[in-house]
Amino acid sequence: MSRIVASGTDKGITPTDLLIHQSTGMLAIILMLIHAVWATIVLNRGSEKAKAIFHKFSLVVWFIWLIPYFVGMYIGMTS
Repeated sequence: MSRIVASGTDKGITPTDLLIHQSTGMLAIILMLIHAVWATIVLNRGSEKAKAIFHKFSLVVWFIWLIPYFVGMYIGMTS
């Protein structure tokens, strides 16, 4: 590791990349928390309609969660 740093080939993470990764990651974590609370409520006392709406919300949350996941992969591969 110290050789990589000493050779200067480690470019690091740009502030823009870091901001995008942090903001989308925080959004994903907040949505996952809301998702977990809502899942508990729907499972305990939800109707079929509530379960259908929850399923659509789950897909949206999952796709949003993928944004910081792939941004992190991109940052790791390019820096």
